[in-house]
Amino acid sequence: MLLREHLSGHVFDRIRLMASESGKSTVLIVDDTAANIELLHAILQDNYKVKVATNGARALNLAGRDPRPDIILLDIMMPEMDGYEVCRRLKDDSQTSSIPVIFITAKSQVEDERKGLALGAVDYITKPFDADIVDARVRQHLTSYLQSRELARENRALRSATSPQFSDHTEESLKALIATGESESVEFKSTLRWNMHSDKSDKRIENACLKTVAGYLNADGGTLMIGVNDDGDVVGLGNDHFKTEDKLLLHWVNLVKSYLGAEFMPYLRSACYDVDGQRLLVVECLPSAKPVFFRRDNDEAFFVRMTNTTQPLKPSEVLAYMEQRFTT
Repeated sequence: MLLREHLSGHVFDRIRLMASESGKSTVLIVDDTAANIELLHAILQDNYKVKVATNGARALNLAGRDPRPDIILLDIMMPEMDGYEVCRRLKDDSQTSSIPVIFITAKSQVEDERKGLALGAVDYITKPFDADIVDARVRQHLTSYLQSRELARENRALRSATSPQFSDHTEESLKALIATGESESVEFKSTLRWNMHSDKSDKRIENACLKTVAGYLNADGGTLMIGVNDDGDVVGLGNDHFKTEDKLLLHWVNLVKSYLGAEFMPYLRSACYDVDGQRLLVVECLPSAKPVFFRRDNDEAFFVRMTNTTQPLKPSEVLAYMEQRFTT
């Protein structure tokens, strides 16, 4: 209860601040009858900015443009596009779906009200209008909307402030990381693609690197260091036989995009660094916001990090893991 009271007070302080910074909230009246528009305008003009649309197409245009209205009063019986269709389109558009809609109408049957609420409207006011009721309903739903919008903004800011960030690596910090050895969050690979035993390119090594990255993305993140052998010795990138580092990085980025997915690139930072006179490819991974699957050679697998290894989950285990990892 104390937390709710604290949040509510904080949110309402922000709402008042928003009002002082940006002026009055905006109400969009959608009605094709001049008398109704004049009456609603007279009720609302002292406390709100009022915009008017006399048909559905105009209403959708105004609602979709910045600055968007904060609440919409919507008539049902209009030519060409009725209020039900306008509401449906508003709720189907991610840019306008959260704007509260109050139906204002002469249709007083329960079935009509039920249909309007099922389409996503927050309220239903029948004609003839009572000024106090209109003002109270608008104020109530507008306050709830502004409160939820501000809470969403604060939640985004909180997630941004507390979410993992990429590290600013230096040679000394990388040496310290190598000295800790392989762990749940650190793994070494001698090469990216070159099998030093057969002296030829081997996609199994690429796959191993990609599986490790997928495991980090599906878990709590981690760092893959290419150019360091299992004993923690820095061997560099020369064994991979790329003519330039740019070509190595391009090859690596193409592997990630092709077999994990381009949408996961923002969760990776891949860069080369100097360590003990050698160059390393360091791939730092942040936890992904959605599941990552490794797809190659008509195969698909879901990997996670367990202790200091990358393990695939059985199909029966994937759903339970995903529910725990991606819904909490």
